[in-house]
Amino acid sequence: MDNENSDGDDTALVAFRIIRERLRGAIAGAEEIDYRGVRDSRRTFLIGRASLFMVMLLTLPVFFLIWSLVGSMGTITDRMGDMKQHVNEMRGNFDEVSNLVAAIDASVVTMSSSIEVIPSMERRLAGMRGDFDAMTSAMRGITPNVTHIDRTLGIMDQDMAQMNYAFGFVNRDVFLMGRNVNQMSSPLRMIPFLGR
Repeated sequence: MDNENSDGDDTALVAFRIIRERLRGAIAGAEEIDYRGVRDSRRTFLIGRASLFMVMLLTLPVFFLIWSLVGSMGTITDRMGDMKQHVNEMRGNFDEVSNLVAAIDASVVTMSSSIEVIPSMERRLAGMRGDFDAMTSAMRGITPNVTHIDRTLGIMDQDMAQMNYAFGFVNRDVFLMGRNVNQMSSPLRMIPFLGR
């Protein structure tokens, strides 16, 4: 009977030891899982804070860059409006030159018809004075047209100079916009994975 009690005690002791070892393993596993969870949550928290800091750091430069680009585009739009006005003026001047050339052509036709009577001058000596008067009036009609063309070409030259002046401002604004973009992107070069 003592032997049976001894075997029962040994069995209970072995079962107790097995249960205790399994409990220790379960506790160690739970502690390991807790440790990993805390470590992962710390990493996640640090990554979140770093990301938030980067977003806050880059927000102001990005907004300034957008503001600079919008301002530069407004200036370029104004310059293009000026250029459009000069082009419209030049178009009007070209139309005027075309009308004056047509008037000159008509005067040349009149001169040609007047010159055609010269071979028959012997027969028309009496009417020569009238023909010469017609030629003189035709020449008088050409002279103001030529003068007007000269003045129109001078105005066109001024318009071209003003367009050149406007292009100079456009080039300067594009250069300043490029410099602003380079200045705004310089903070990004300090970040290892964005600066390359």
